[in-house]
Amino acid sequence: MGARDDLLEPSPHEADGDFLVGKHPADVPSEILARYYREKNPVKAIRARCLDCCCGQASEVRKCVAYDCPSWPFRMGANPFRAKRKLSEAQLRALGART
Repeated sequence: MGARDDLLEPSPHEADGDFLVGKHPADVPSEILARYYREKNPVKAIRARCLDCCCGQASEVRKCVAYDCPSWPFRMGANPFRAKRKLSEAQLRALGART
């Protein structure tokens, strides 16, 4: 048994024998998940995975041409499908007053 056994469970399928399979993340308490995974924001987790794929080189993530990859649109650490927030002058002044 390894260090992350609290993320595994015996397979419910007889054909799998005694093999362990990953638990459904919803069935793992958040305290245990937080012990192993720093990123809690899915887009930041995708960015971290892209960096891992590119050996930690952010410039290679930017240059990535693997557009068939489902993570490709999110590789820069932002959701391109979400419209950018536009603040009014009053909101900008209020933000400026907070700092």
